[in-house]
Amino acid sequence: MTTWLHDTFPGRDVNLVFARGLPAGVFFEGLREQNREPLAQGEADGWAWAVHDMINVAEDTDYEEVDYGRLCPQGAEVVVFVTEPCSAKAHGPHFAYYRDGRTTLFFSFEDYRQQRVGDNPDHLSAELFAAGVIGPAAECEEWKDGVHDCYEHEDADELRLVRTIADAFGLPSPPLAALPRDPSPLAVPPVATEPVGAVGEARPVVAPGTYAVHARGIDVTELAAACADAGYPARTQGESDGWAWVTWDAAAVRGGEVSQLAGFLTGFRYDERFGGPDRVETVFLSGTPACTCPNGRHYSVQHCEDHPFQFQNSRGGFERTYFNVGRGRETQRHGDLLVRELLAAGIIGRETPAYEADPGFNADGAVTMRIIADHFGLPATT
Repeated sequence: MTTWLHDTFPGRDVNLVFARGLPAGVFFEGLREQNREPLAQGEADGWAWAVHDMINVAEDTDYEEVDYGRLCPQGAEVVVFVTEPCSAKAHGPHFAYYRDGRTTLFFSFEDYRQQRVGDNPDHLSAELFAAGVIGPAAECEEWKDGVHDCYEHEDADELRLVRTIADAFGLPSPPLAALPRDPSPLAVPPVATEPVGAVGEARPVVAPGTYAVHARGIDVTELAAACADAGYPARTQGESDGWAWVTWDAAAVRGGEVSQLAGFLTGFRYDERFGGPDRVETVFLSGTPACTCPNGRHYSVQHCEDHPFQFQNSRGGFERTYFNVGRGRETQRHGDLLVRELLAAGIIGRETPAYEADPGFNADGAVTMRIIADHFGLPATT
């Protein structure tokens, strides 16, 4: 995992840290105060950098992580690569970016395409999307042939991610050495560059106080029957533009259970009923307010059965993308299926001028709901 350092520190689990906006000597001394003597250090291109042991090797019982926020006063920035967060289990590296003492962005190399967290999880999304490392075209699909092994290009994919991060921040070459620019052995995913079309002005795709499931790959009779057999008979149903749909009154059913059913319909539980695997895709939409439960509401976890995520797209029995809408909630999402459209609309990203120009922009999530509808070509259920 440390090939970016040319394996300079074999047998050691090290962190690679960059800082700017504070004197280099203050940065290095701050590491020493937390019992992390730099193994190597330097200055270049406006950044001070250091490599240090992940844990305090001088104390067998000291496994405390470095508090990089202490090294990042107002006006300073710190970029961290945890190269071996758990070498015994071969976990992928972690990345973190701190600004003004706060964690702006954090992700694991293992699941950065599904989830990034921090004050602004989309701080680098434009650069990551432009490099083809996130977005709908970035996922390797060749594993489905039963022969391809994604581990064969894991190191190359990791290097491409590190290069994208280094370029975005202008990180100095040492100690990253000469990172190769060659992409994964797979072809670089094509990145669409044509402008995103204007969001259509149409009636809401889902009415307030309503849950809706759209499905393609089956007709409305099959969809309605499957929902009824599961104990959720639809209030209304229809079929248009290649999609079947059913709706429920949100006061009559539990949204978490209905959204779970939407995922089940695409997986192995219904393969025999619907004529084979990977036949069905679903989109669940909720016309109810976003969950305000205090337990983990800012993360991509199911909060409670009464407040499902307002959008969920499922295939193969898995929720590929899900999030809440409006007031910037889209940044706290799982998956990047709609990252291009959300960036183009100014809903997410490092710069979001639409919110600055109009604090009430997309407050009710209507713009996002229309983006979702336009992306999938969903018919309105209202």
